[in-house]
Amino acid sequence: MLDKKMAVSLALGLALLVNSLFALPAQAAVIEDLQQVATVLAPATYQELAARVNNYTRIYRVEEGDTLERIARRYQTDPELVAVMNYLEPDAVLTPGQFLVLPHEEERSYTVAAGDTLWDIARRFGTSVESLAAANGIVDARALRIGMVLTIPGSPRGVPVTRVETVPASRSLRPASFLWPLIGVITSGFGWRDNEFHHGLDIAGKVGDYIRAAWSGVVTFSGWGNGIYGNMVKLDHGNGLETVYAHNSRNLVKVGEYVRAGEPIAEVGVTGNATGPHVHFEIREKGRAINPERFFNR
Repeated sequence: MLDKKMAVSLALGLALLVNSLFALPAQAAVIEDLQQVATVLAPATYQELAARVNNYTRIYRVEEGDTLERIARRYQTDPELVAVMNYLEPDAVLTPGQFLVLPHEEERSYTVAAGDTLWDIARRFGTSVESLAAANGIVDARALRIGMVLTIPGSPRGVPVTRVETVPASRSLRPASFLWPLIGVITSGFGWRDNEFHHGLDIAGKVGDYIRAAWSGVVTFSGWGNGIYGNMVKLDHGNGLETVYAHNSRNLVKVGEYVRAGEPIAEVGVTGNATGPHVHFEIREKGRAINPERFFNR
C-alpha cells in the first residue's frame, strides 16, 4: 500500500498532467492593440468597448466554434462571469469576429506563512491548486515551507492591451467600468430622498441571489455593520476606491481574502434597515461616497 506522502504526490502530479493535457492555447484571439478594434467598429461601439478596457481586462475576438464555455475554459475563468461582463445571456450564441471583454489578472508573489496550505493559498487568491502548483514546480503539496515565495498565477498568457489616444485620459485614473453587483431594478438612486441623503444604489433581488464583486479587491470587512446596513461586505480596490454591499442574508467571504470581479461575495437579504430584499451598493473614493452609476456602462 502506498504511504500517505506518496499518494498525495501522485494525486497532485496526475491532476497537473490532466490539467496540462486539456489546456487550450490562450493567445490566438487576444487583441494586443485597440487600434485593431477601432478600424472595424462604429465609433460609438468602439468607445463603449474601449471604456471597459483597463489593467484587469483583455479584449478577445471570437473565433469560429467559440462558446462562452470554451472561452472561459481556455482562460480559466467562469463562463457566467464572461457573460455578465459582456451583457450576454449565459446561453448566448457567439458570432465569429465579435469582441468580448475578458477578466485578466497579472502574476503576483506571496510569502508562505505559518499554517498555510496550498489549498488555502489557492482559495485566497482565487486560483486553482493545480495552477498554483504548476506555476511553482510543486509536486508534493506538503513541501511548503514558511518563508517560501510563491508565484500566484494570473490569467494564462494574457497580453496587455495598448490604448489609443481617442480613449479619454481620465479613464486611466480608475476602473472605467465596474460590473453590476446584482442584475435587477434600481429601487433607490444616489442622492437626496425625502429628508436624507442616500449614499448608494438599492438594487432589488430575491433572497439568496448572489451579490458579486463589482471589481477585484481585498475583503476589509465582512460581518454585521450596524442596524442600518445589516450584514455587509467591504472591498478595497486600491487607489483609494472601495465598495460596500449591505443588507446581505449571508456573507460568503472573510476579511483578508482576495476576490475577483464577478465572484459571488454575499447573498441578497433584508438585514438591517431594509423593507424588501435588495443590495445596497456604495462606491467610496478616499472614504467619500460617490455616485456608482458613473462607474457602470449600462
